Parts: sequence; structure tokens; C-alpha cells
Amino acid sequence: MSRRRGAFATVAVLSAFAFLYSLALAIPVYVGDISALWSTRGFAWFGDVLARMVDGFSFLWGSAVMSEGYPVAPVSGWPTAVFTALLVALVYASLRTASDGAYAVAGRVLCASVLAGGLTNLFVIFQTVLGIRGGPSSLPAVIWVVPDDGIWLGLVVGVVGGYAAYAAAAFAQIAALALRAGGGTDDDGATPEASREVFGRARAARIATWGVLPILVLALVGGFVWDYGPDADPYGTDVGPREAWVRLVWFAHASLSPPHNPHSLSGSFDTSVWLPPALGSAALAVLVWLVILVVVTRWPREGGPGVLSIVLLCWGVLTVLAAVVGLFVGALAPEDEFALATPYWALDTAARGVRFAVCFGWITGVAVAIAHRFSRGAQADAEAEVE
Repeated sequence: MSRRRGAFATVAVLSAFAFLYSLALAIPVYVGDISALWSTRGFAWFGDVLARMVDGFSFLWGSAVMSEGYPVAPVSGWPTAVFTALLVALVYASLRTASDGAYAVAGRVLCASVLAGGLTNLFVIFQTVLGIRGGPSSLPAVIWVVPDDGIWLGLVVGVVGGYAAYAAAAFAQIAALALRAGGGTDDDGATPEASREVFGRARAARIATWGVLPILVLALVGGFVWDYGPDADPYGTDVGPREAWVRLVWFAHASLSPPHNPHSLSGSFDTSVWLPPALGSAALAVLVWLVILVVVTRWPREGGPGVLSIVLLCWGVLTVLAAVVGLFVGALAPEDEFALATPYWALDTAARGVRFAVCFGWITGVAVAIAHRFSRGAQADAEAEVE
């Protein structure tokens, strides 16, 4: 996408965020009332989900959205400033070297927005830890207090802003077609490019396999080190900063908690502890592989996206897929084993998936970028030998 169109789509996303922010500033909303309203209508689960989405606006500076646990808006404007800056930077960077297709633009905006929300959530956690006496030693207490509002705000902005960017990209395509039909050129003065040969499925499958390997390694290492022991306690609260950090960033396959005895890998394994998370990890790896395969098959052999574009794309895709898998893992888990209701547990697990992807998703992007570079080099060498 050209600079002008990328900037135009970014402004559309920023305008959607500004509109939502203006509503949060002007209209007092109590999150509990939303849950109660839909509960009386027989859709308690939908009310819980909608309330959690709306509660994401409560961390914005000056917001009138309130919840029972956090009755006042934050006094610091830094989270809002950080989220806005990340949103603009990630959306523009992801669109700059992307396709002009409307659906591709909407997908990239969604991925970039959720990624911006996850990074903002980590910023708020670090800001809170540094502001409390004791520094990193206060992390175990902080992770149970700081909400995931930035993550859900990023999701809402990604959906609304993605639709706005989709409309902007579709309008630009229609305008370009109209200019070409009238004998003119589009706003960038570009001519239609000839169709270029794209990657074959076999080469795309190899690139996707290299991209998913880091996720498999993290799943195996995290699972066996932190949760596959028979003495695992997924809800232990008496932990140190190191264990609290792992619980903060890890995905559901490690249950965000270490076993009481990290060296205990013998005895009878509790399938209720490791089987659902392990299946969730497998589903995440398969989905990442399939999405990367589909995306890579559309790349041209010559040229193609740059390293930054590949890293941001894979990072954002993994973030969204981790949230989706976490949502299903939390929703399908047995309800009687958790203190929270199923909708709350599902949303909490999805937020953990976003944290995991934010912290480790860039590794997948780097792996795909390296595999893509070596694949192009191998193809060039093979063509040279044939000539």
C-alpha cells in the first residue's frame, strides 16, 4: 500500500478510536448495569461479554465508564498516550507494505490494534510495579489487581477501526478504477502491475513450518517446566516475582502457574490439568500454520513484503489467534473447577493468550522472515543452475 493510502487508512482508524473515546468521555456508563440488563433478558453470558468489552474504556484518561472495582477513571494519561501512539505506529507500519485489498487491510488493522492493546497492558503493569514500593517484588500482588482493559479496548478498536479501514480501502479501489476507466491514473500515478508468480504451496508450507516451530518449543518447554507435574496448582497465589512473571505472560497451556515441585515429573498425571491446555496449544499451532500458509502463498516470488511487514503481520496474527483459542479453551473447560463463571474465565484466558502472544509472537515473525529470505535465495540459486 502506498504512503498516501496507508496514511488515509490510518487516519480512518484513528478517527474511529477518537469517536469511541468521545463517547467514553461524554456518556457515564456503569458496567454492572450492562450485565444486569442482559441478565434479566435471559442472556447473562452476552451481558458479561459486552460488559467486559465496554469496561475496556475505563482505563482511558478522563473516561466516564466505571465499574464496581474501579469507581474512578485513572489519574494518569500515560496509558492513553501510549495506546494511541502504538495504535498509529503499528497500524501504519502494518499497512505500509501490505496489499491494497480491503479484506487484507481490515485484517491487518485488527491484528495491529489487538497487539497495541496487549503492549499497553504490559506497559500499565510495569508502570504499576515501578510505582509501588518494593519494585519487582510487588509483581505477584500486582498481577491480580491490574485489569486487562487495554487488551479489550484494542479488540473493540480493531473491529470498529478495521471496518473503517475496510471502507477507506474499498473507496480508494473504486476511485482508482473510475480514474482508469476515464483514461486517467490513480492518485499515486501508478499503473496496474502485471501478475507475478507467487510462492508454491510446498515452499509456503516449509515457511509456515519454520514459523510455527517457536510456538511448539514454547508450548513444550512451558508445559513440562511449569504445569505438567502432578503437584501443579493453577491457582496458587504465594509465588515470587519469577513465578508471577511466568503466570502473567504465559498462555493457557501452562496455566500461568508453576507446580509446587518443579522437578516432580513422575507419578500420576491429572488429565484435567494438562489435557485441555495441551489441546489448546496444538490448536493454536495448527491455526498459526494454516494462516501463515495461506498468507505466504499470496506473496510474489520477486519482491514481496519486507522484514518489518512480515514480523508485524505474524506477530499480530498470533495475537488474535491466541485470543481466539484462549476464549474457546476457557469456555469449554469444566465450570465446576473454577471460581469464576464460564464467561469471565473464558475472557480471562483469552487475555492471557494475548499476553503470551505479545511477549513471544515476534519470534514467529522473525522465523518466518528468515525462512522467507532463505527460500528466495534457494529459488534464485536453483534458477541460476537451470540457466
